[in-house]
Amino acid sequence: MILSVHIPKCGGTSFRHVLREIYGAGLWLNYGAIFSQPQARHHAVPPATRCIHGHFLADAFDDLVPQPELVTWLRHPVERVVSNYFHFRRSPDLRDDCCRQLLERNLPLEAFAELDWMRNEATRYMAGKPAAAFRFIGIMERFDESLRIFGATFGVAVPNRPPRENLNPDRTADAYRLPRSTYDHILALNLTDLAAYELAAAALDAPQPAQANVG
Repeated sequence: MILSVHIPKCGGTSFRHVLREIYGAGLWLNYGAIFSQPQARHHAVPPATRCIHGHFLADAFDDLVPQPELVTWLRHPVERVVSNYFHFRRSPDLRDDCCRQLLERNLPLEAFAELDWMRNEATRYMAGKPAAAFRFIGIMERFDESLRIFGATFGVAVPNRPPRENLNPDRTADAYRLPRSTYDHILALNLTDLAAYELAAAALDAPQPAQANVG
């Protein structure tokens, strides 16, 4: 079974549409049912599930799914934090503690980045598992390329023109334009995430198997 860990603001919404095309009714979207191991229950997973995708820690299903195929996507940590900040500004989710603090305290970007859950959020979702424990790690900034590698890795057809969803409509460049001091401050809070991101990006440059695509 594929367990696709959707780290917030790392391309998981777009990837969800690809997984729906591939697995159809065998895809279970797990947003809220099971986040961590203590919440894991066999009856919560629908029968005939082939792929689970959603916001959950990478070890959440360790007791339920033997030898899972772990999948996730990473993004440069500064871009991820800034994207999360503007996403909450644009589409508030009051169930999220960081979003509530942002709105209630009217936090500027740097203060939002200092919230505990915003620091190294990607590796927090990876739950202490090394990169080698994941069958596939995509890079959001190299989405199309990563998706082709996903298709080749799992022997499935992926779209030549994949969807891009949940993007910031106000962003005018490939990367957010920040004062250098702000960029450096956010980066210093996410050095563990940076190391994971750079390792995954380097892995994309390794020789890859043949690719399976569909128009």
